[in-house]
Amino acid sequence: MNQLVFIEGDQVVTDSLTVAEVFGKRHDHVLRDIKNLDSSKEFNLHNFGEVEYKDNRNRTYKKYLIKRDGLTFLVFGYTGAKAALFKEKYISEFNRMENELQKLKQPSYMIDDPVSRAKRWITEQEERQQLEQTLRLQEPLVSFAESCMASEKSLLVREVAKLASKQGIVIGERQLFQKLRDWKMIFSNKNEPYQEYVNRGYFEVAQGVREVSGKSKTWLTMKITPKGQAYIINKLKKQQAS
Repeated sequence: MNQLVFIEGDQVVTDSLTVAEVFGKRHDHVLRDIKNLDSSKEFNLHNFGEVEYKDNRNRTYKKYLIKRDGLTFLVFGYTGAKAALFKEKYISEFNRMENELQKLKQPSYMIDDPVSRAKRWITEQEERQQLEQTLRLQEPLVSFAESCMASEKSLLVREVAKLASKQGIVIGERQLFQKLRDWKMIFSNKNEPYQEYVNRGYFEVAQGVREVSGKSKTWLTMKITPKGQAYIINKLKKQQAS
C-alpha cells in the first residue's frame, strides 16, 4: 500500500489514488465523489487540487491532491468497520506528518539530534543565500518604486536635488544641473531638455510671456516629472555606489 499521506510543497496531503486504494474503490468513482461534494466552491478550491500524473504505461491522467479537511469531508459518507479503521489511520498519519513538517521548519538551534540539526542548518544557509540573491535582484525594482512614490507631481531641479538628499544623495541644484548636462539630458548652454527626454516623459516645459522694460519676453520653466525623478535619482544612486 502507498504511503497514506505525504508532504507536497509545505502542505501535508493525500491524493485520490491513495484514497481509492485504501478504501477499495475505483479511482474514477473517487473522482466522481469529489466532483459531487456539496461543499462550497471556496472549500473545494482550498482543499482539492487537480494535478496530472502518468501511469506505468506513461499515459497521462488526472488526480486530486487532498488536504486534511477535504479528506474528512470526502470520506464522511464511507461507512463500515473497514472504512472506520482507515479513517483512524488517516487521522493518525496526518498528525504524524504534520509533526514531521513542523520539525523541518524548526530552527536548527532548537533541534537536539546533532545529525538533524546539521541538516537543518545546511537548509537554513541555502534558504538564506537564496533570499539574499532574490533581494539583490529585486533591489533595483524596489529602488525604482521608492523613487516613483517619492513625489506625485513635477518638480523643479532644486526640488529634485532636495528629494535626492532625503535618499542619502548629497547634491545641490547647480551640481544636479551639471549632471543633467553631462548626461546629455539638457542643453549645455541653456536649462532646457532635449526633446528625446521630453518624449520619454521625463520633463515638462511650461512657456509664458512677461513684460520686461516695456517689451514682451518669452520664458521657459523646466520641471522634472515623477518618472524623470525616478530615472535621475536611480542614476545618481548607481553612480554613488560605483
